[in-house]
Amino acid sequence: MHGLPLQPVIAAAIALLAGVYLLRSHTASRARRPPGPPGLPLLGNILQAPVKPVFLIGDITLAKEILEKRSAKFSSRPTLPYVRSHVDPAQLYWSFSKQTESHFIARRLTTGLMAAVRAGETEPLQQFEALLNVTHLLDGGGKNWFHHIDRVSASMVLSAAFGLHCPTGQEPDLKEIIVCIAEMVRLALPSASIVNVLPFLDIIPGPMPWRKQARTYRKREDALYDKLITRAVSGEASGMNTWAAAFAREDKPEGDQRQLMNQFAGAAIDVAFYFTGTAVSLHAFILACILYPEWIPRAQREIDAIVGEDRLPSFKDRPHLPFVEAIVRETLRWRPAVRFGVPHQSTADDVVEYKGKEYFIPKGSIIIAVSWAIEHDQGKFENHDMFQPERFLDDTNNLKSGYETSAFGFGRRGKLLH
Repeated sequence: MHGLPLQPVIAAAIALLAGVYLLRSHTASRARRPPGPPGLPLLGNILQAPVKPVFLIGDITLAKEILEKRSAKFSSRPTLPYVRSHVDPAQLYWSFSKQTESHFIARRLTTGLMAAVRAGETEPLQQFEALLNVTHLLDGGGKNWFHHIDRVSASMVLSAAFGLHCPTGQEPDLKEIIVCIAEMVRLALPSASIVNVLPFLDIIPGPMPWRKQARTYRKREDALYDKLITRAVSGEASGMNTWAAAFAREDKPEGDQRQLMNQFAGAAIDVAFYFTGTAVSLHAFILACILYPEWIPRAQREIDAIVGEDRLPSFKDRPHLPFVEAIVRETLRWRPAVRFGVPHQSTADDVVEYKGKEYFIPKGSIIIAVSWAIEHDQGKFENHDMFQPERFLDDTNNLKSGYETSAFGFGRRGKLLH
């Protein structure tokens, strides 16, 4: 058997390579891709995982430019096939990031609630929980401090959300909430189901294992939040001004939106346990006390001078405690709770400029502002891995102006949390 003529094979190979080159350069004609791992000649990185481009940002100015100033294109969140089809088919958990009707309703409701938080309406609740936590720590001689920090973080959120106060941290409802959130986090991982790797398997009909797993989770979560919302709206907590009541009220333009409350509460509790300002940051603060105790006497002197010895600090004292404020800032910088950031996804092509060069970001790209890289920038923070609160003070021992942080994320979510 004779082989194929040589010339047609060469022509076909050239055409194939030309097609690959044109495909790679079609959308990047105006700007090149940001630097990344080396790829193969002509083929580049198309044989590497993940399939979607992933852009890591370690500069806070660039992160704010992309994720805040251009939030219309970069506020979406990536979702996995398993989550989208089975774990959260109604897209409730992602309604804050997808451009849907639920997205806009959730944004309006959340903006109102967070405005009340920023206006100080939850400050009495926070002060009560802080006092209770100090009492627990003193009564126990410092034992179980890790548990007490987790308890106060969760109780503050659940009290505001559902009127569910958790004085011990052993309450059955709290345990059930933590279990449900941990399961949601697990199911949202790429490794949670084979359909994330081989989506075509989902065409198999019948009660497949991944469908049964998701159905069991949704049934358990729905029962939990139905119970909590009913308690907040018409039960023993019905007289309180809770977030659940704000979502479930029928006399507002959005109507009863209790179906969005579970994802809002879940996100709030995630913040309590995993994000800044609560449990993780308090753990980091205690670690800083152990490793770098030299700053503690200065903080104590400032508190004694402003607050005195006959009462506890309050929110009204905050503007007069610059060194304490610097300690908070340094805690968020030194050990950011979400070290690698939370991914965003672009919904349109865009070109960004950085250090005089233009870079192309195609639609569907994953954008991650890496908090650890931002907060440990050696050019911005001298002795970046040491805990030094005074780095945020000027020569007059007042707070430096122009404070920026990646600890609360970027975009509308960051502004709400900050």
